[in-house]
Amino acid sequence: MTVPPEGPHGQDPYGSNPYGQSPYWVGPPQGGSYPYPPPGGPYPNPAGGTAPYGPGGYPPPQYPQPGQQYPQPGQQYPQPGWPGGPYPPGPPPPNGPRSKLPWLVLAGVAVLGIVALAAILILGHGAGNRSNAGNQSNRVPNSQPTGTQTPQPAGEQNATGCTPNVSGGEKPTGDTISAGKLSFPASAAPGWAGFSDDQTPNLIGAVGVGQDVPGANQWMMQAEVGITNFVTGMDVSAQASKLMDCVANGPGYANSSPTLGPTKTSSLTVDGVKAARVDADITIADPSRNVKGDSVTIIAVDTKPVAVFLGATPIGDAASAATLSHVIAALKVRK
Repeated sequence: MTVPPEGPHGQDPYGSNPYGQSPYWVGPPQGGSYPYPPPGGPYPNPAGGTAPYGPGGYPPPQYPQPGQQYPQPGQQYPQPGWPGGPYPPGPPPPNGPRSKLPWLVLAGVAVLGIVALAAILILGHGAGNRSNAGNQSNRVPNSQPTGTQTPQPAGEQNATGCTPNVSGGEKPTGDTISAGKLSFPASAAPGWAGFSDDQTPNLIGAVGVGQDVPGANQWMMQAEVGITNFVTGMDVSAQASKLMDCVANGPGYANSSPTLGPTKTSSLTVDGVKAARVDADITIADPSRNVKGDSVTIIAVDTKPVAVFLGATPIGDAASAATLSHVIAALKVRK
């Protein structure tokens, strides 16, 4: 299937900017140095000409003329926050009249603060109880530790035809690749890298491993698991066949003129659980990809909700097909 292209990255003059050369870098001036005047001038003279200023070529320092003082004696400036004078001499009277308004304001603020705190405590207690109750339901069981499960809102299994991808799962970092109750070890496909699939139609929480096809242009082989969003009344055989149609017409083969070949269906068990398998070739008519297309395998497992395995390898590539067979043999269902 296709993979998104990666654009080139430029560098600034120091080789440290991964986002391209800074628009503010203009480079050094012609000649390799900056045109600073030599010590001692000459510098332009404001009075005219180019005569240097004194020794060293710098303007003479400017000092107050003798007798000048800053500020002049007797000048006073109003303090910040007070209107300009005049003010009566001496400090304000110590026992002048005082207003009771500030104390009344402070008392009112304190009472309001106590009431608000009590309301927050009461409402927070109720909200916490509702939140905890909600977290105990509507989750899809999987083989990952608690805290990494994928939320499964009620009613998402409502599709009867092809739909866009519902969601990708968290990109796997360990050896277990899982979605719902279905999983396989990443070590079954040595050298393949983990990814989150937010493109394949009708899948929820899809994750897998993949690798670029050698010699091909933006094409990858992959093995992944996910949950379907098909209605619960659709049996696993119908789900596997319908998903094959949706994949052939999905984003993985967009702009490549795909053709879905004859399909082969079979029944099997995966780790003791009933399942249905569909195999088919999806050929493409895009010579720029330098690949004929993919041999695709879809296995739908009778779990609640239904979990699927999807594998795609280049047509005629026996080595990658053997790797896919190892992954299928390693599939596990959490009881």
